[in-house]
Amino acid sequence: MSLLDFKDLGDDISLYEPHIQFENGHRDCCHSPGPPQTRLDSPSLIILCTWLGGATSKRIERYTQQYHNTWPSSSILLIRTSLLNYVARSERSLHRRLRPAHREIRRIAIDACSNPTCTKPAVVDGGILLHMFSQGGANIATHLVTSLNSILATMGRDIPLPLRQIVLDSCPGDPDINSSYAAAAHSLPGAHPLRPLGCAVLYVMVASLLGLEATGIRKPLARVMRAQLNDPGIFSPRAARLYLTSRADKIVDARHVEAHAQQAAAIGLKTEILAFNKAGHCSLILEDGSAYWDAIVSSWERNRLPEMTEIWGRHSHNNSSPVDSGEWRSRL
Repeated sequence: MSLLDFKDLGDDISLYEPHIQFENGHRDCCHSPGPPQTRLDSPSLIILCTWLGGATSKRIERYTQQYHNTWPSSSILLIRTSLLNYVARSERSLHRRLRPAHREIRRIAIDACSNPTCTKPAVVDGGILLHMFSQGGANIATHLVTSLNSILATMGRDIPLPLRQIVLDSCPGDPDINSSYAAAAHSLPGAHPLRPLGCAVLYVMVASLLGLEATGIRKPLARVMRAQLNDPGIFSPRAARLYLTSRADKIVDARHVEAHAQQAAAIGLKTEILAFNKAGHCSLILEDGSAYWDAIVSSWERNRLPEMTEIWGRHSHNNSSPVDSGEWRSRL
């Protein structure tokens, strides 16, 4: 599966919906012949919010392909992050741009199927996996969830959004001017002849933004976001939080990630950490892809809904080799 299999929804948002064939022969979202071989209790929807800089289609496909291999019956919503969205757009403007994502999340993972010929049941609470990368992905994910919560509340629906798992990959940081600049510069093409000029402009921009935050003229974006990510009124307290980080990350300090995880655990949120030793920013799978994906899959499976427990025990389905959560914590 490549990103060519995704439907472009506009505004850097795209959607993959799998082919599913039900027992009565009904076919839905046809993309390939025959039904997928799927795990029991797959996510109804996987949401990926990418990082700033270097998030090429080839790199993103490493994640979309593995998610599809693991849970072939799951839909995948991809939201790419741009520097403009991160530093310049107003909250209202950004929320407008997220409308296609709002619509698809509601259709796939919240609203009951309205087609009378459709045999899919309404999705129960907890069927969504949200995977965010770096500060840019965490920022767009926070805007996505807060804006969708507002929509659901207006409709009289339960909030917050029923997430079952949150994967925080190389985030959240608590950046100073140097790390903020490094993150922004990461979004510039490495071999472009105008990169030095772009870096100089970025440094001035970052310094100006941080200056505005220091004087109270502008909200301190990173710190507000860190608080929102641990707010159970925004991100479901039922969701398991899996932090993935690296001691070698030069952009988001692993100590900042660990501190955020400790804050989450202190207020009773389910929290796990897997730390790598050599991987660069948003490149954790290059150090140990098996450990990376085992952590995600086993965390999802351990956080299954209570009503799924009896069903789960009657099936042999686990193809992963999960790592004990205590070991994950000891590695950071």
